[in-house]
Amino acid sequence: MLEVYLNFKNEAADAIAFYEAVFDVKCEDAMTFADAPEDSEHPTPEAWKNLIINASMTIEGVPVMFSDVPDGMGLTFIEGNNVSLVVSTEDEAKIDRIFSRLAESGKVTMPLGETFWSKKYGMVVDKFGINWMLNYYVES
Repeated sequence: MLEVYLNFKNEAADAIAFYEAVFDVKCEDAMTFADAPEDSEHPTPEAWKNLIINASMTIEGVPVMFSDVPDGMGLTFIEGNNVSLVVSTEDEAKIDRIFSRLAESGKVTMPLGETFWSKKYGMVVDKFGINWMLNYYVES
């Protein structure tokens, strides 16, 4: 499945409310940084706690995800780089293959690895400057 991921400079909640009104849809799963599991090696700064770490809604049949990109997160927010394409699948070999191909002549920004939300997740910017997020998940 191909999805869209939109990043915002501390305005994701406002953007979600705006798109809910524009498209007559509802976001049911907004998660703030405070809602994420504690990580003693990477504590969440107080200023981030009410910001959106992940949210999603379906707009005109397309899954669209949202996140804030606060300063210090490791991703520099620039208008224009705030849209990513997401490939989500239950096929681990497919994720490995696609990630490897996109990384050729591209730049890996987050190596494939397990996260609290995914069995395997990674990010890469391809040789044309397109941001990709690869997500291998197992339905429970």
